[in-house]
Amino acid sequence: MPDWILLLPILFPLVAAPICAPVALRFARTRAWLPLACLVLEIVLVLANIAPGSHRLVISTWESASFSLALQMEGVTLLLVLAMLVPLLALALIAPLRAPFDALRALVLVAALLLVTADGLVTAYCAWVLLDVTMFLWRTARDIEGATAARGLLIGQFAGLGLFAGITLLAGGRVPEGTLLCTIALWARLGLFPFHIVLPTSGADAHDLWFARGVPLLAATNLWLRGDALRVAAPVPLLGALTALALVVAAIWIWREPAPVRASLGVSQTFALVPLTLALGGDAGLALALWLALGAAFALALAETAQRWRAENRNRYPRVLWFAGILALAGLPLTPAFIARLGLYVVLWESGNGALVALASVAMLVTLAPLWNLGATLAGEARERTRGEFAGAVVLALAFLVLALAPMPLAHALGIGNAAERALARLVSPGDPMGVVVGIVALLVPIVGAFFLRHRAAAPARATRLARLARPFDLDWLERLATEVVYQMSAVARNASTIAEENPTVWILFAALWIAIFVMLAR
Repeated sequence: MPDWILLLPILFPLVAAPICAPVALRFARTRAWLPLACLVLEIVLVLANIAPGSHRLVISTWESASFSLALQMEGVTLLLVLAMLVPLLALALIAPLRAPFDALRALVLVAALLLVTADGLVTAYCAWVLLDVTMFLWRTARDIEGATAARGLLIGQFAGLGLFAGITLLAGGRVPEGTLLCTIALWARLGLFPFHIVLPTSGADAHDLWFARGVPLLAATNLWLRGDALRVAAPVPLLGALTALALVVAAIWIWREPAPVRASLGVSQTFALVPLTLALGGDAGLALALWLALGAAFALALAETAQRWRAENRNRYPRVLWFAGILALAGLPLTPAFIARLGLYVVLWESGNGALVALASVAMLVTLAPLWNLGATLAGEARERTRGEFAGAVVLALAFLVLALAPMPLAHALGIGNAAERALARLVSPGDPMGVVVGIVALLVPIVGAFFLRHRAAAPARATRLARLARPFDLDWLERLATEVVYQMSAVARNASTIAEENPTVWILFAALWIAIFVMLAR
């Protein structure tokens, strides 16, 4: 296969949306199956990149600056792209979109695909900017958290410039400054505290979480997974502090938010562990971080599936899907994140970071309690189930089972077999067996404890107290303070200019001051 084949899944949404949109509007019968056919064809185009292996396409090169625009589709990238598209297909089967060929959604998807396949600094930066702009346009057009959309665009752009400047400093030999900028920029791309405004917590409707967070989060994760290619080695102390802060804030926020937003906050807590896993995992870090991210992503997909699958049905199916998402988020056995989360706990214990193990376990306990409570009450008026709901659940369940039951064959097929073998060896023959025991306890305690805390999470008074506690972490006070400082500075500048215009003596004194300065310099 030629290397340009990797462009097909990127360009196809741009071609399909303007062609299929008028067809779907003109012929009502095509409205249901046409978007599904396009998603299936998109997945087929991605799978075509499997043979004969990695594909790399150089679009443009600047030899004088040692920069190039290039795209690459290799094993890990291909899996992350499939992890974006398969839940979209499942959700389209369960609850068809009102506007299946939305041009802005197609642009966001294309920008995310460009970011996840970007090879090199310039390509990553261009895709970064495009993703921020398209997300802003999508959020503005659909009125998705409109009060924070512009701020998200601004923070994302500053973070992108920080990444560009950081890698430039690394290339110039200024390692500490460059590493610091790159770490903060990549952390901001994940939309984690204190850069939580970059990504919205809800989508075009109350349940559209996957497109709002799942797709951009997977694209941002690949930047971390390819940190070596970007010459980024994040400092562990900084990552530890950022991770601890993100875990605490997400655990507080999740108790005060409405039901659909809680799933996105729980998943963001897991994505906060990905950079730390890469930093401390050593040779096994790549496999552990990949499994951790995929487990969190499918937990979000299962949660949205449960909420979309006629949550008012008085039947067990939405509840089963919801609890499957909770178990995937917790990383219990037979879920994709089991080896990753247990391996992370073992790595943290062996590196002398037992406090982080305890913090991650307690944060997961506090996070799962309101999610568990929501899953237990996911019922209402009885309705008939549809074949599309079952088909979407089957598609998602098959992908989930492949990731959970065949991690090692899949890792070898992706070209990260050595990292996966080392990750498994950390559990089978660890340097300190006590780490495995601590990891198992840290995995089980959140699930058991969340069962007993689920009623407390539903208490309105407690939620009100937590809302007050969470208010400082929203950083609205910081925005108000910055705005007030800017207003005061502008007022001072305006008053100074008014005085200068009305009193010529000010200009005479100003000229005398500069003459005195020049005289002193001459002496």
